[in-house]
Amino acid sequence: MERFSLLFWLVALFFNGITAHAKHELDSLLNALPHAENDKKRIDLLNNVALAYTRISIDDAEKFATEAIGQSRETNYQAGLAEGYKILGATYYVKGEHDKAIEYSYEALKLYEANDNKAGQSDVFNNMAIVFNAREDIEKAYELSTRSLGLKREIGDSLGIAKVILTLGEIYMKQKLFDRGLAFGKEALKRYRVLNDIRGISRAMLQLGKMYHQIKNWPYASGYYYETIRTAAKANDQIQIIEANKQLGKLYLEANRYDSAYHYLKRALMLARHENNKSNEMETNQHLASYFSDIDNPDSSLFYTKKAGELEREIFDSQKSQQIKTMHMLYEFEKKEQMLAFKEAQIQRQYLAIIGVTIILVLVTLFGYKLYGLNENNKTARQALQALNVEINKLNESLEEKVQQRTEEIQMQNQKLVEYAFFTAHEVRGPLARILGLVELVKVKQLKHERDEIISRLRVSANELDEVLRQVNRKLESKRGSKF
Repeated sequence: MERFSLLFWLVALFFNGITAHAKHELDSLLNALPHAENDKKRIDLLNNVALAYTRISIDDAEKFATEAIGQSRETNYQAGLAEGYKILGATYYVKGEHDKAIEYSYEALKLYEANDNKAGQSDVFNNMAIVFNAREDIEKAYELSTRSLGLKREIGDSLGIAKVILTLGEIYMKQKLFDRGLAFGKEALKRYRVLNDIRGISRAMLQLGKMYHQIKNWPYASGYYYETIRTAAKANDQIQIIEANKQLGKLYLEANRYDSAYHYLKRALMLARHENNKSNEMETNQHLASYFSDIDNPDSSLFYTKKAGELEREIFDSQKSQQIKTMHMLYEFEKKEQMLAFKEAQIQRQYLAIIGVTIILVLVTLFGYKLYGLNENNKTARQALQALNVEINKLNESLEEKVQQRTEEIQMQNQKLVEYAFFTAHEVRGPLARILGLVELVKVKQLKHERDEIISRLRVSANELDEVLRQVNRKLESKRGSKF
C-alpha cells in the first residue's frame, strides 16, 4: 500500500504540471478577452474558452458558453449564438441532463441550417447522436450519426469523419454488435493517428477500452485505458484522464484486484477534486464505497457513500442554480429579443405607413399635375374654340351677305331670263312664222307669177328676223356685262 501511495503522489505531481500547462492555455485565452477588437471576436473568444473548459471544468464551460450566447443575442451574431448553443448542449450531456442537451443542440442546429453551415450541422448531428445513444434511443442515434457522416464526407472533413465513426462504434456496442463496434472504434483510432490528432486518439483509446471492458476482455481494456491516460496527458485533457483512471479502478474492482482498484480510484478522486469535477468525484466515491464494502470495511464504505450522497445533492443544487441562472439569463435575453422584435415591428409598421403616405402624396401630386395640365389644355381649347366661333360667326355673316347678294343676282337673272323668253316667244316667233308661211307659198305651182312678191316679202321678213336676232345679241351682250 505504501508503494502505491508513493506512486500516487508522484503521478499527482506529474498531472499538476500538465494541469498548469492547460491553465496556461486557458490564461492566454482569458487574457485576450479584454483586448478583443470587436464584439464578434470577443464572442468567438468566449466560445473558445468554453470549449477549452470542457476538458477541465464543465461548470466553467457552461458559464462561458452562456455568456457567449448572451452577447451573441445582444449583437445579433448568429454564428456565435449557434456555437454557444452547441457547446452548452455538450455540457448538459456531460452533466447527464439529456433533455437540456437535446434542446440546446436543436437550437444550434436551426441556426446552422439557416446559415447553411454544413460543418456546424454535422457537429450537432453527431453530438445529438451521442445523447440519444446514451438515452437508449438507438434508432434515432444511428439516423443522426449517419446524417452527420454524410455531411462530413460532403465537405471533406477528415477529422469530423473520424469523430462520427467513433460515435457509430459506440452505437453498435450499445446494440451488442461487438465486432462492428470494435471495428468502427479501431477505424476511428487509425484515422486520428493519420491526422495526428492527440485528443482524438485519446478519445478513441478510451472508447475502445470501454468496449473491451464491456465484453470483459480486461487485458485489452486496461491496455487502452493506460494508453488513454498517456495520450490525454499530451492533449491536456483532464476529463479524459480522470475518466480513464476511474474506469481502471472500476475494472480492477470487477476483477477483484483490490489494491490496483483502490490505487486508480484514489487517483481519479484526487484529480477530480483538483479539477473541481463534481460528477466524476461523486462516481468515484460510489466506486470507493463499493470497494470498501467488498473488503469488509463498512465504516469506510459508509463514509464514501455519504460523500457520494453529499456530492450528488451539491451537484443537483449547483446544476439547479446554474440552470436557473442560465434560464434567467436566457429569459432576459429572450425578453429583450421580444422587445426588440416588437420595436422592429413598430418601426416596420411606421415605415410602411410612411411609404403608404408618400405613395398617396406622390399619386395626389401626379393627379393634381395631370388635372392642372388638363385644365390648361381645356383653357387653350376653349380659347381656340372661342376664336373659331368668332371666325365661324364672321364667315356666317359674310356667307349670309353673299347668299343674299347671290339670291338677288339669281332673281335678277331669272327676271331677265323671263324677259328673254317672253321676247323670244313673241318677237322671234312673228317673223319666223311669216317666213315659214311664205316658203310654203313658194311650193305652190299655181302661184308662180306671184313668186317675186313672195320673195320680196321673204326678204322683208328675213330682215325683220335679223333685226330681232341683233336685238337679242345686244341684250345678251348687255346681260354679260351685268353678270348674267
